[in-house]
Amino acid sequence: MTARRGQIAIYLVAVVLAVVVLILMNVSVFLAVRSKNRAMNAGDAAALAVAKYQGELLNAIGEDNIRHLKAAIRGDLAECDEIMERQKRMCFLDPLEGLRIGNEAAGANGVDRDAGGNMARILKRHVGEIRGVFMTNPEVYPEPWDGAWGEYADRLELAIANMGGDMIVGPDNVEFADAWMCFPLVDRMFYEAIAGRDWCWFHFNGEWLFDRDSNSMPRPDFEDPAPNFNSEVYSLHLTFGPLPSLNDPMMRQIVMMLTGCTADELKHASTLLGDPSQEWAFFDGMWHRWFEIDPLGGDGFPAAGKVKPEYDVRGCAAICRVENGFEDLVDNRSEVASWTAAAKPFGTVEDLAGETAVVTALARLVTPAFTATRLVPIDSVGGSSLSTADYEWITHVREHLPKYLATGPFLVGAGCFYCEQLRRWESASFRAQGRRWLKLNSGMCMRPGGGLGGVGGAQHGH
Repeated sequence: MTARRGQIAIYLVAVVLAVVVLILMNVSVFLAVRSKNRAMNAGDAAALAVAKYQGELLNAIGEDNIRHLKAAIRGDLAECDEIMERQKRMCFLDPLEGLRIGNEAAGANGVDRDAGGNMARILKRHVGEIRGVFMTNPEVYPEPWDGAWGEYADRLELAIANMGGDMIVGPDNVEFADAWMCFPLVDRMFYEAIAGRDWCWFHFNGEWLFDRDSNSMPRPDFEDPAPNFNSEVYSLHLTFGPLPSLNDPMMRQIVMMLTGCTADELKHASTLLGDPSQEWAFFDGMWHRWFEIDPLGGDGFPAAGKVKPEYDVRGCAAICRVENGFEDLVDNRSEVASWTAAAKPFGTVEDLAGETAVVTALARLVTPAFTATRLVPIDSVGGSSLSTADYEWITHVREHLPKYLATGPFLVGAGCFYCEQLRRWESASFRAQGRRWLKLNSGMCMRPGGGLGGVGGAQHGH
C-alpha cells in the first residue's frame, strides 16, 4: 500500500510539473503576442507620424518656393537670400526632429524602450564619425554651407539626448553620407541567397556575380562629391537649382499660376527670376513612379486594383523599426519582438490644364501640395534593404565591408552572419555549383509573388 502511495505521489508531481510548464508556455505565448502587437502598433504609429511631419516640411518649403518667386519678381534680393537659406536648413537639419516625433508616437502605443539599446548606439557612433571624419575631410564630405556638419552633429546629438539617450524607434532608411551603394554587398538578399543556396536570386539579379570575389567586387567611388542638402535621416529627397528658362511657355504659365501675376507683370519682372545664383527647391530623382517593385516589369503600384495616376509617385518616406522586449518564462531568457513599417506623405497639384495631377507635375517644383499620410509597402518606397536600425547589419556594412574589400573575408567579422556568407562566397567551388545549377534549371526560376493583385513581392511590414 505504501509503494502504491509513492507511485501516486510521483505521478501527481509529474502532473503538477506538466501543468506548470503548460501555464508558463501559455503565458509566454501571450507575452510574445502582446509584445509583437505593441511593436506593430508602435511601428505603424511612428511611421505615420514621421511621414506626416515630412509632408509638413515639404509644404513649408513649397510655400517658401512661392514666396521666393514673388520676391524675385519684385527684385527683393534680401528676402530671396533669406528664403534660400531657410529652405536649405529646413531640408538638411529639420528632418532630424522626426526622431523625436517617431519616438513619442511609439511611446504612446505601449512601447517604452528599445529592447537592445542598439538604435541609439548606431546614431551616437555616427555623431562621432561626423565630427571626426566628415568635418575634417571637407574635400570628401563637402558641406552644404560653412559649419553645416557641426550643426548637424549637434542637432543629432541633441535629438538622442532629448530621448533620454535611448530610442524606441530606429530610422530604418538612413542614407549615410559616406554610404557606398555597391551592389550586391549592401543588399541583404545577396547574403540570404548565399545562405540558402537560392540560385534563382542570382538568375534575376545577375549571374555575372558568380565571377566576383573580394578581389573583383565593385568598389565605392567618392570622386568629385557634391554637397547634399538632404538630411541623412528621413530625407526629403529634394534638390536645389535655378528655374528653367522662362522662355519656355509652360514655365511662364507655372510661375503665373503660382504667384498670381499677369503676363505683363512677368514680362517686367526683375532679372532675379533668371539669375542662376537664385535657387529653388525641386523634387529630386527619387520622386518617380513605382515601377521598381513590379516584378513583371511594368509600371504597376503594388496594390489590388487601379491606382490613380496622381498618386503614382515614390519620393520621401519614413521607414521605422521598433524592437519590444519580453520574457520567455519557459526558457527564462529575454526575447525581442520587432516590427518595421513604412509610410509616406501624399498630395496632388492642379496642373496647367486644371486637372488633378501628381505633385511633380509643375516642372518638379516643390509646392504646398501634401494633404495626407498613408502606410505603404516597405519595398515600394526604397530603402528596404538599408535596414539602418538593425545593429548587426549596419555594423557589417560600415565596419566589416571596408575590411573585406581591403583584405578579403578571412580576418573580419567573427560571429557575424553576413561575414560567414562572404567566406562561403569566396569558395570558387561554391560559385561553380550555382553556375551548374542555373545552367540546367534556370527555366524553373520564378519571381516571388506577394498576393497583391498579381504583381506582389512587396513587404507591407515585418
